[in-house]
Amino acid sequence: MMQRDIHLKPRDLLNSFQFRDGDFGEIGIVSGQPQRVKLCLERLNKPVKNFSFLGYTFWTGEYKGKKITVGNGGMYSPDAGFITELLCEGKIEYLIRIGSCGSLREDIDIGSLIIPQFALRGEGTTSYYVDKDFIPRATSSLVEKLFSISKEYLPTFTGGVWTTDALLRETKEIVNSYIEKGAIAVDMVTSAFFTIANIYKKNVCAILAVSDNLITGRLGFNDFKFFESQQKMTNIVFKLIENI
Repeated sequence: MMQRDIHLKPRDLLNSFQFRDGDFGEIGIVSGQPQRVKLCLERLNKPVKNFSFLGYTFWTGEYKGKKITVGNGGMYSPDAGFITELLCEGKIEYLIRIGSCGSLREDIDIGSLIIPQFALRGEGTTSYYVDKDFIPRATSSLVEKLFSISKEYLPTFTGGVWTTDALLRETKEIVNSYIEKGAIAVDMVTSAFFTIANIYKKNVCAILAVSDNLITGRLGFNDFKFFESQQKMTNIVFKLIENI
C-alpha cells in the first residue's frame, strides 16, 4: 500500500526540469493551441526555453521591460490543471489564457470575444481540488481592463463560461441548465485554469474567441472571422500586459 501523502508534487516536477525560482516571468500567457503560442513568442525579445514535458513547452523572454512566460498549457481540463499548477508553483503572479469557446447566445457570433467573469464546473478535474459549490472566478480588475481594450477591436462580451469534458455530449438539457446558471459560452479549460489560480491566490483572466454557436448550430472552426479574432487576441493581451 502507498505510504506517502502524495505521489508527485508540482515542485518535484519543476525540480526534474532543473527549474530555478526566477526562471519564469511575473506574467504568464497560456494557450492550448500552438499557433497562438507562436504569435505570442514573436512579440518576446530573446525567449529562452524553460522546459518541455509531455508535449507542453514554455519559454520566457521580455516585452517592453517585463519578463513574460509563454507556452501551450493544455487543451482540456486535466492537462490545463496540472500545467497551471506548475506555473503557479513557479511564482507566476498573473496568468492570462488565450482560448476559444462555443457561444451560448444567439447574438454572440463567430469571431466575437468572450471574457469570462466566472466559470461553471462541468469537468472532473477540479473536484479533486475544491468542493462542489466552489465557483472559480477571474480577477475583476483584469476583466475590466481586458474588456476595455478588447471592445475596441471586436464585439466583446463578459459573463459566465461553462467548462465541460464531453465535447460530443452538449445536449440541449445539459446546455440549457448551464445557460440558466449564467453561462454565455462553453469551453473545456476555463474552470480548471481559474480554480487552480484561485487556490494559489494568483491574478487570473482569460479571453476566448467564439468558434461555434450552440444556439444557432453554426460551426465556424474554419471561418476567417474566427482566425482573425485569434490574431487580434494577441494584440489585446499584449495591450493588457502594458497596463499591468
